[in-house]
Amino acid sequence: MSWKSAGIALGWKQWVGSFEMMRFLPSREHFRRVIGTVWVLICVWLLVWTLLQRDASVNTLGEAEEAEVLGMLGLSAPLSFLIVLLARWFSFALAWWIYPWNDVRTIIAIWLFIFVIGCVQWFVFFPWVVDRGYELYDFMVPKIRRRLGRQQAVGSDYIPKV
Repeated sequence: MSWKSAGIALGWKQWVGSFEMMRFLPSREHFRRVIGTVWVLICVWLLVWTLLQRDASVNTLGEAEEAEVLGMLGLSAPLSFLIVLLARWFSFALAWWIYPWNDVRTIIAIWLFIFVIGCVQWFVFFPWVVDRGYELYDFMVPKIRRRLGRQQAVGSDYIPKV
């Protein structure tokens, strides 16, 4: 059995799927908004869940605070790990904070700090990097194809935008 008889030697349009099939998929912008909304809802849920644990025992509240910080660090990774590591290294900058660690203001301040880092990372920096990647692709591929002797270069118009 050869590759062609098995149907593997299809063109890239047939292999990826027809453009008509793409109409049934949600748009990239809609998909990004849904993912962003889910991310924000999970972050807010972590904060509310931690604040509801304030009436529990000290051990339960401590575990809830730790789970909240670890969950927020996970949702905002990898940038949050770097910034929190630097903040821990320069811990003298937090010497002015007079509230105890299990106070509502402290819990909200830590959550807000990590939330802002995650928003900057996922809603500003990541889309900017992806757009620059498409621009670099559109700039480099025609040059490489011309160098290799292929005059017709495929641009990023065929690549679904994020």
